[in-house]
Amino acid sequence: MSNLRDQIRSASDMESEAVEVPEWGVTVEIRTMTGRQRARIMTEMAHGGIENVDVEHLWSSVLTTCIYDPESGENVFTDDDLEWLMTEKSAAVIDRLSRRCLDVSGITEDGADEVGKGSSGSPTG
Repeated sequence: MSNLRDQIRSASDMESEAVEVPEWGVTVEIRTMTGRQRARIMTEMAHGGIENVDVEHLWSSVLTTCIYDPESGENVFTDDDLEWLMTEKSAAVIDRLSRRCLDVSGITEDGADEVGKGSSGSPTG
């Protein structure tokens, strides 16, 4: 067994940060996605190219994946919460949290713009 592999496996590389949401009167913890979670979301975004991204689905996936209760360590939102979250809560708050989740996970707007380019389903491919 490789010592380097063991060192990499045991390294703590998952970032998290406390984010205050004054509109809701709470602080949430935003955590980095795992490689698998990020790949799944990027794959979902890539179908049909960036111009066909289902933003509601993207924001929903990001919010249920990255936002945690800083006290319990559990996910704040589940799929069961998405209906009221997306229909009753401020778009500005949802957008701000979703963008922060994407940033923490290494998915920037520039990177998102490249999703789907070069794929067979992309008009630019």
